Amino acid sequence: MTVANGHTPGKQAIVIGGSVAGLATALALADAGHQVQILERDAQEAPATIDAAAARQRATVPQAVHSHAFASLACNLLRKRAADVYEALLEAGGKEINLVDYPPPALIPVRRRPGDDDLRMVTVRRSTFELVLLRRVLARPGVELVRGATVRGLLRAEDDPRRVTGVRLADGTERRADIVVDATGRRSALSSWLADAGLPEPRIESENCRIVYYTRHYKLLAKRPPGPLNRGFGAGGLWDSYTAVLFLGDNDTFSISLGVLPEDAALKDVRHPEPFTAAVRATPMLAGWVAPGNSEPISGVYAMGGLDNMLRLPPSQERPVTGLFAVGDAVCTTNPSYGRGVSLALAHAFLLADLLTAHPVVDDAQASEYLHRTELLMRPWLEEAKANDRGRAGLWQATLEGRPPQRPPAGLVTFGLAVAAASQDEEVWRRVANVMMMLQPPSTLYADDDVRARIGKVMAGGPPPQLPGASRAELVAAVEAAVSAVPS
Repeated sequence: MTVANGHTPGKQAIVIGGSVAGLATALALADAGHQVQILERDAQEAPATIDAAAARQRATVPQAVHSHAFASLACNLLRKRAADVYEALLEAGGKEINLVDYPPPALIPVRRRPGDDDLRMVTVRRSTFELVLLRRVLARPGVELVRGATVRGLLRAEDDPRRVTGVRLADGTERRADIVVDATGRRSALSSWLADAGLPEPRIESENCRIVYYTRHYKLLAKRPPGPLNRGFGAGGLWDSYTAVLFLGDNDTFSISLGVLPEDAALKDVRHPEPFTAAVRATPMLAGWVAPGNSEPISGVYAMGGLDNMLRLPPSQERPVTGLFAVGDAVCTTNPSYGRGVSLALAHAFLLADLLTAHPVVDDAQASEYLHRTELLMRPWLEEAKANDRGRAGLWQATLEGRPPQRPPAGLVTFGLAVAAASQDEEVWRRVANVMMMLQPPSTLYADDDVRARIGKVMAGGPPPQLPGASRAELVAAVEAAVSAVPS
């Protein structure tokens, strides 16, 4: 159906989940002229201030208290399609940086090129990002947020049992709409909802990331950064048995995240404040940030494990379910250390909005096209995450077992080799930066003959100098000493 001016009228949409993916979807759909009802099972009202948001812990969103980097893809999408959100992030204390201003020392100076302005990021905490996004989304006409609404099942059309037309809530009430969007994250109950409705369940590809994270937040007291910023948005690196990365936040805050193998028993105590601090102090490039007088902790230590690189898509051989869409982490999750979740959620949300404009009729063709576009968006990042995690976990496992790590096949470009060569070759560094920031697909780094040749040339002269980190023996000794010093 069309109206007099030739435009298709907006749809009534239910978005299940009111975190970043759900808010991003509501934003994209509302701006495309649709009416959106967000159903959020958390009954708590939104925090009133940035500090209150930072202190809030939500069992349904465990990643919210951990470090976040907002890749250039997300920042550019907001600048182009929701400028009010981008500006509000800066007004809330976020700062825009450009990675070209932070090249490796051996490459200074770097000449600006067309497109370099897109290598922008905003340093902001996840809690601040979500609060700003929430406020801007709810300021849009046609958006309603319903709190304390837990979805228990799907409703189907009487004339077509494969078309979803709404949801059933825990209190028995029913809500109907033209389309339903699952934005409930990696713990989505979509499989059980579909099964209960007699509809085909998604096919799931999943591979464990083999990492557990520990994060703590700090308030910066020093007037200038007390250590190097080798990543622009922060500092850090990956070593033979752990990773440690500092992320700048809004309003003079920062966070530090440590990552280790889940089975690394010797480092499990970093979940406590004193051993965590000892591990950071054992890492030379981060030690100054937690030195007395330079900062003070503003949180405890948060742990997060059980992480998977996962893709959840409808069965390819079945007739598609129509009127039902999943976005963000409900479809694909990758290792959080790559900082891609928010970017993928935003890109996916705008993808859905654009699809509804191009294919407004809720039918098989629309559902199939959404599946096609979704896989094109998600698949490259999933495969890169799996390959990188295998390499990193293999290195850490070898260290734990006291054996040399297995070398990659000759000519194979790995993330570790690319990052090492990037410290000496500007073209490789640009490719790494553009892929890390999701401005170019992984193939431009891992399957490019010029990049392969450049990496080979750099590595032929011997491995570039390593970032200053702690050896495994030093790290374990520091953690054990901190544990012993804590009164029993």
